[in-house]
Amino acid sequence: MKGMNLKLELVYIKDIKFGDRTYVQNGVLTICKEELLGKLTNDIFSSIDLELARPGESVRIIPVKDVIEPRAKVSDAGDAFPGVLGECEGVGQGVTKVLKGAGVVTTGKIVGFQEGIIDMTGPAAEYCYYSALNNVVIVAEVKEGVTPAEHEAAVRMAGIKAAQYLAQCAKDVPADETEEYELTEPAQELPRVAVVFLAMAQGLLHDNYLYGIDAKRLHPTLLHPNEILDGAIVSGNCVVASNKYTTYDHQNNPLIKELYKKHGKELEFAGVIFTPSCPGLADKKRCCMAAVNIASTIKADGLLLPEEGGGNPEADLMMICRMAEQREIRTVLIVGAIGEEEAITDTTPEADAVVNVGSRIEKLLLPKMERVIGHEEQIKVLAGGSDESILPDGSLYVTVSSIMSMHNGMGMTKLTSKVY
Repeated sequence: MKGMNLKLELVYIKDIKFGDRTYVQNGVLTICKEELLGKLTNDIFSSIDLELARPGESVRIIPVKDVIEPRAKVSDAGDAFPGVLGECEGVGQGVTKVLKGAGVVTTGKIVGFQEGIIDMTGPAAEYCYYSALNNVVIVAEVKEGVTPAEHEAAVRMAGIKAAQYLAQCAKDVPADETEEYELTEPAQELPRVAVVFLAMAQGLLHDNYLYGIDAKRLHPTLLHPNEILDGAIVSGNCVVASNKYTTYDHQNNPLIKELYKKHGKELEFAGVIFTPSCPGLADKKRCCMAAVNIASTIKADGLLLPEEGGGNPEADLMMICRMAEQREIRTVLIVGAIGEEEAITDTTPEADAVVNVGSRIEKLLLPKMERVIGHEEQIKVLAGGSDESILPDGSLYVTVSSIMSMHNGMGMTKLTSKVY
């Protein structure tokens, strides 16, 4: 895991607005709307527009598909989203410019119940990281006859293109802060810990992309954590909003960053084992076996297993846990929403260290917003909503599962625990 040094040059964005050209000055991102829209055209769109949503504004974005942090490589080698927009060069090393405090939000009625809500103020904002971002929202409608898969692919590509376009304007802007990531050789022998990232590869738009390749086509592989922080994984995933991983989550993976903090002090960070979570039993066995074989090869003493989604992927979690523990590799599972409201779908006696990242049955009353970007009526079909969710006064009554990334296994959540 030696030999890769990644510098993230952070340019803090405090406000966004439209103007006659795209540039960053004094923390304000000014966007040439016409120029950006020209880069996002697609034959399947019947219309496409951009809207801005700032923290604290009375704005609701619904239905949300993905959130992406604007990034661009500073040198000419490679793109911020390798394999998607360009060649796989320079990823995980070199210098990447980041518009910190900005987000690109993609919207669309793609899979119905598997999109979510971002409120820029009010109770929902207290649970959602993206409510604190200055968001550029892509509102794209598709022509009749377009399939959900075609719709998702077009919206995903539009979001990635917009994120790189916005960050490129700041290549020469001095960084407000620099983060540096390099796995140096520990001075002492420490427990070797790796992350097994179970990438949804279920089909029916439950998919992630590694270097632009659908995870369904991949075998487990060992990655340097810098590759993930530098845009190697792009979300195409439509799972329940509250516990999905957006592309923004991968770019800012808190689990990886926490392991970096402890590297060389409490543990040796041994890498990330990217493992497709397939729907069929034969593929599950193949991928889980390969993941544990990789863990053995890199001499891992412990594995962290965060879960995305729920149900079917829990079979993968338990299979890896059981196989690893039988080889004396300790495991910690990180799962969401288990307990009184929803039982976990699979178990194994070896799963004796489990972190539950939160419940999604709590209900919220969301006040009416002055402006809605998208289609508020979609709350009736989103997970967490129902036909009765829209109240006579325009407010919404929902469970927290409708809020984007309200809880997830990599720690991209505002929830905390209290000890009494």
